[in-house]
Amino acid sequence: MSLAHLTDFPDKLSPMLVKELRQGMRARSFTLLFLGFQGLLALILLTAGAAASSDEAGSFASGVIFTMFAGAALFIQPMRGVNALSSEISSNTIEMMVLTRLSAWRIVFGKWIAIVSQTALILVTIIPYLILRYFFGGMILAGEMVFLCLIFLTSMTLTAIMVGLSGNSTKLVRMLPVVGFVLMAGTVPDYLSHGGFKSLMNYCTLSDGESRMVIAAYVVFIIYIGWCALSHGTSVIAPAAENHSTLRRGIALGLVGITAVAGLHDGVNPQVLVLIFGIILVPAVVTALTEPSVLLPPICKPFLRRGLTGRMAGIILLPGWPAGVFFATLVLSISIAGIRIADGSNPHPDLLPETAIGALGCLGGILFAALLSAVFTKQESKRFTHFMVFLLVSILLAVIPMILTSINNHEKYLWFFIWNPPVSLFMAVSNGFVKSEVLAAVMIVDAIILLMLLVTAGSAFRGYRQIIEEAEAGLATPALPAP
Repeated sequence: MSLAHLTDFPDKLSPMLVKELRQGMRARSFTLLFLGFQGLLALILLTAGAAASSDEAGSFASGVIFTMFAGAALFIQPMRGVNALSSEISSNTIEMMVLTRLSAWRIVFGKWIAIVSQTALILVTIIPYLILRYFFGGMILAGEMVFLCLIFLTSMTLTAIMVGLSGNSTKLVRMLPVVGFVLMAGTVPDYLSHGGFKSLMNYCTLSDGESRMVIAAYVVFIIYIGWCALSHGTSVIAPAAENHSTLRRGIALGLVGITAVAGLHDGVNPQVLVLIFGIILVPAVVTALTEPSVLLPPICKPFLRRGLTGRMAGIILLPGWPAGVFFATLVLSISIAGIRIADGSNPHPDLLPETAIGALGCLGGILFAALLSAVFTKQESKRFTHFMVFLLVSILLAVIPMILTSINNHEKYLWFFIWNPPVSLFMAVSNGFVKSEVLAAVMIVDAIILLMLLVTAGSAFRGYRQIIEEAEAGLATPALPAP
């Protein structure tokens, strides 16, 4: 093999990946991070023996390695994707990329995998320090390796979230995950402290069935969230003729159905079932309720070819928020029915009223923001941005009355704000309210909001009639013979 083949990337790699890798590896931010990371690790580990007793030197070294890698992988690296797509959109280079036959998915995936590859490079450079840490003694090899992989997988998901949201033109939406990163940056060092480090490593050894099930569920969860984020970013930059909604909704509907069937088992805790449904539904429902209502005849044709079955499926699977409302209604109905059956089949119901109120409060907040976005948004490309703004405003309108009533010891006045579903979250944790009354109220509020959203979606869905007729006319017209 000639040296020329070793000086460049193979031709089999995606050109988008090669472009992003070249730019990313030359970027000053990555260079400073990489060199600073290596220097600090070397300095701290070489003084680890003097900084801790001989019995604690190993835990101290592991804590240093994992804390620094967590900071780089869970905060700094994902932040590098905050302008991944917006920079291409603002510089009008997306169209040029499409002309090179790069699909929207390959563009998003290439930007994501480029940042992940740089994180993997940092991960590989930790190996010499882990070998040095081995000589300090007390190393739980399996647990530390599993935990290191979990940090890397979590970094992949956080990077996917940043890349997926980077296609939005509003900086507020792109910077929202930063708040979560800051909170996480404050909890990770405490979580990796000396007191709980060994117990965490023992849990990551996967020595019992519970730890294996929890970690496997966590891996599935972060993979699903990461895929949803990348799929959202793809939809933002994809042409209107590409349909990414049907696959996304089909997968979410399948996961909801599987979870509902699993909930029929007597050993399933309804509390856990609520959490699983929430993980599945939040990204799927939010994306479905905020999609631009831009529908073209080529997208309708695959549904119309399947007759009545295709038409019925199109009501929930066609792109756009009007169909997304009917999709959200279906999956929410399946989820609520599954939870009710799982809780009712238990001789001693495990579903706490506080959990039910919290879940319905979060659901109502999403539906309320979606209703306001559907009514007041005129520019389709701003629908997701407006949804996030309305959601933040509704949370703020819930926080302010909660603070004022708490200061004046008049928490009962929160009933005047029950029309805003996030208020029920504060009422659920307060001892001054009867939980059954709060639960009934939030159920009524959610039902009213959903009914108004269905009426709005039905009115918008009728606007698709002309587009569907054009698609039917295209199917009825015989194709011209090839010359």
